[in-house]
Amino acid sequence: MSQFAEVIIDLVSNAVDRPFHYRIPPELQEKIRPGMRVSVPLGHSSYQGYVLRLLENTAIDSLRDINAIVDPGPLLTREQLALAHWLSMHFYCRKIDALHAMIPASFRKGKRPGDIRVIEPTSEADGADLNRAPAQRQALGLLQQKGALPRSELIRLGVTNQVLRSLENKGLVRSVSYRPQYSEERTADQVPPLLTKPHHLREEQAYCFEKVRTALDRPHPLRMLLHGITASGKTEIYLQSIAYCLEKGQTAMIMVPEISLTPQMIDHFEGRFPGRVAVLHSRLSVAEKNRQWQMILSGKARVVLGARSAVFAPLDGIGLIIIDEEHETTYKQEDTPRYHARDVAWWRVRYNRAVLLLGSATPSLESYYRALEGDTVLLNMKERVTPTQLPPVTVVDMRKELKEKHRLIFSRLLLEELNKVIERDEQALLFINRRGFAGFVLCRECGFVLRCPSCDVSMTLHLDRQLMCCHYCAYESAVPLTCPGCRGTKIRYFSAGTQRVEEEVKKLYPGVPLIRMDRDTTASRHAHSQYYRQFLEHKANILIGTQMIAKGFDFPDVTLVGVVAADTTLNLPDFRAPERTFQLLTQVAGRTARGPLGGKVIVQTYHPTHHSIVTAADHDYLTFFEAELENRRQLAYPPFSDLIRFLFSGPEEEAVFEAADWFTNLLGPAVGGADILGPAPASLYRIKEQYRVQTIIKGRALSRLAPGIRKVIGEYHRRKASHPVRLAVDFNPQVVL
Repeated sequence: MSQFAEVIIDLVSNAVDRPFHYRIPPELQEKIRPGMRVSVPLGHSSYQGYVLRLLENTAIDSLRDINAIVDPGPLLTREQLALAHWLSMHFYCRKIDALHAMIPASFRKGKRPGDIRVIEPTSEADGADLNRAPAQRQALGLLQQKGALPRSELIRLGVTNQVLRSLENKGLVRSVSYRPQYSEERTADQVPPLLTKPHHLREEQAYCFEKVRTALDRPHPLRMLLHGITASGKTEIYLQSIAYCLEKGQTAMIMVPEISLTPQMIDHFEGRFPGRVAVLHSRLSVAEKNRQWQMILSGKARVVLGARSAVFAPLDGIGLIIIDEEHETTYKQEDTPRYHARDVAWWRVRYNRAVLLLGSATPSLESYYRALEGDTVLLNMKERVTPTQLPPVTVVDMRKELKEKHRLIFSRLLLEELNKVIERDEQALLFINRRGFAGFVLCRECGFVLRCPSCDVSMTLHLDRQLMCCHYCAYESAVPLTCPGCRGTKIRYFSAGTQRVEEEVKKLYPGVPLIRMDRDTTASRHAHSQYYRQFLEHKANILIGTQMIAKGFDFPDVTLVGVVAADTTLNLPDFRAPERTFQLLTQVAGRTARGPLGGKVIVQTYHPTHHSIVTAADHDYLTFFEAELENRRQLAYPPFSDLIRFLFSGPEEEAVFEAADWFTNLLGPAVGGADILGPAPASLYRIKEQYRVQTIIKGRALSRLAPGIRKVIGEYHRRKASHPVRLAVDFNPQVVL
């Protein structure tokens, strides 16, 4: 019987980022299991921690006892504990950060899956005399009439916290944990799923599905890349592969890159697997997330659908993980732990001897190169399942439009085609990957650009609120009527955003219903679903949006896609900028010609000869891949190398550079022959009053250097500096700005 336990303390601190050994008291030895949360002494206080493993013996002589078990059962499975160790080593994070990524915050605060706290009357409440406290009498009567209610609901009904505290102090009410029995009935605002049956697979689809099914029958982990053009029927392969997986008694997971895609995917998957799908994403309320986790833990949900964090769902017996639009940068977590969902999924697939299916019309260069090298099975689908094939794309040179005195943000060709769409009562998508009214405000007399006082970026005009906003720190200021630099009055707006496009469309087509989808309009929890259904039901003719409308959506009545500005991502100081431009253009072009009406695409650009735009217009992934791969080969960028970015940030500019120099000098001996770039100012040099300096390591198979790099990181954290400078480590960053 194990007498000792290895525990990680639940404190986000480098000082305790290591396991501690404790003695298990005799009365707890038969109860404690790995993954449980326990209370342990540390110093002069008690803290909670997670049991990593049980030990028969330990080399440490003097040990303190575990105080108590916090939960009746483990919060973490053995798989999750093993995954947390790998995550902390591979992505250079604290182990407690890795564990926190796997457990909903509400569970860490003491709530069990599905539990809610409610206020209920005690046995003393029946004979209580509250004639002199009418507010308390009314609150108690409410509870006796309606039964136990959450504190938030009582406050909504007019009961104050003070009244509730008075009743609790008198022993007339108490707070208890309650696990509701969730009904399968949908609420009035929910649309019941339309049950569907498997579609007949075309020849290419049938071939790819057979390959996936064969892989599922083998007890070996396998990674597969499904490269299918837009509307080639990838979703049907996902559905039938999951159905086969469930027939074998296994579970499955499908991930999507954008929350905006979940309403459509929920329809697909609930229609095929009613009552067996759990949905996980960041817009869920605490109660909704608890309900979904309860479904997974109980085994009722055999399919998990969600965004990036769903990769940690506690599914048991995984047979298949699908990552749709696998190229998307949103699968990379930008905060600690800085994991990539694709890497985590591959770890879980290997652990479960399952299959990882990556799907995309524009695969990442890394994934496609890996397939060509033989590390991934490549499946191709080059034909659409829709009545029409890929739409024709016309590239409009906006330089020529300016020369010919046409200064509207819409080219003459795009206006002509929009007129036809409106006349025929069809639908159009207008895509611009920038929100707001104008990208920046400039004085034409002195060249002054209004910048955020806390960030090294220009501020964006939001016309609906009549404010200038910083999209990095949320700082806001009034729209200037005169130049703050020279007091001139020639203030002009440049670089259109979604609001500007919306205003122009309203001027050109008054009365034509439209929808705008960007981060500003979809802030509420159900906004994505509402806008998606409104446009699907043809309640608007025009949909204006950022990249959230560029992928996944299937609207058969969309006959025109207009890319208002194709250059917004092309000029970013990032080596992946051409790849992102190609992917966005290809994905947004695929939103049309999906129905019998056909469709066309118009791309407006100031760089009409750039290979990203030319190949996207030709729907030619292979030519783009070969050209971009050669560029990466010459510069030794991924997939020919790994990158590790060390980002230093702090309020004192000199201290940040000093810390970066100190760390980089110490790093040299630990990285062998790898290239060290920097330290140098980051492209976005100041954000939220923090100066940012970076050092980047570039080389092959950098994961082998992890032990040496971790030692240098440890020395940095032990360093005594006059001013604190934060260090963030990112393995294979997707964005370097």
